[in-house]
Amino acid sequence: MRYTAGKPDSRTGFTLVELMVVICVVAVLAGVLIPTLGTVSRRSQVLEDVSNLRQLQTAHYQYAIDSNGQFADAGLAHGGLANEQIAWLNLVGAYVDIAGVIRSPLDTSPHWSTPIEGSTDRFRRTSYGWNNYLSRTHSPDAAIDPTSAVDRLSRLKSPARTVHFLHMTATGSFAGADHVHVENWWISDSHPDAAAILASNQVQTNSVSGNAKSKDAISNYGFVDGHVETLPFYEVFMSPDRNRFDPKIAGRSF
Repeated sequence: MRYTAGKPDSRTGFTLVELMVVICVVAVLAGVLIPTLGTVSRRSQVLEDVSNLRQLQTAHYQYAIDSNGQFADAGLAHGGLANEQIAWLNLVGAYVDIAGVIRSPLDTSPHWSTPIEGSTDRFRRTSYGWNNYLSRTHSPDAAIDPTSAVDRLSRLKSPARTVHFLHMTATGSFAGADHVHVENWWISDSHPDAAAILASNQVQTNSVSGNAKSKDAISNYGFVDGHVETLPFYEVFMSPDRNRFDPKIAGRSF
């Protein structure tokens, strides 16, 4: 309460200067807190995505045990015909709430509701894809000799080093598929990001952070033994002789 000429002034409230000070303080706090809240929210999404991948890995491992060690398979095409009967998301669905884990909180694809480019009836069905080296129908080894496909636990030497599930690209023809083609990621190019550029047409290599066309792009990867790692692309694929996709060499250290 203010006093004027010895009498109390009944007026109350803030002066203009006081209001300006309050506004400045609020602006400073907002500038500090809003980015922090955004970071916390992003970390929460990344952790939820890791949980989704772990549940998919665990569900598939249980499926394999019940199938005498045999893996499920990829079935959703990246153009052309699909084979829904063998699609892993249908088979694994008996072991997990597939609807609750099939869409990643990191997924920004418009194709859940909008048709894939060049199509009128193909939509995104899953955020996650399958390492085609573990497929009976899409493995490059199986294309040469069907009996050589690493499509079961007994044929896999390093389950903890072999990538199984990953993020499918958000756009393009592979946005509607459930598997990748790792054998297409390499060309004789000295550019350090050459493999990442090719892979980004199939994989959302930067689902966590970074530039999708850079070897430093970071994403979550699920491994056959059930664990999940957040890794830059160069730690899962460097070349045909140094990667964690081909079961024949996945166990080698980079």
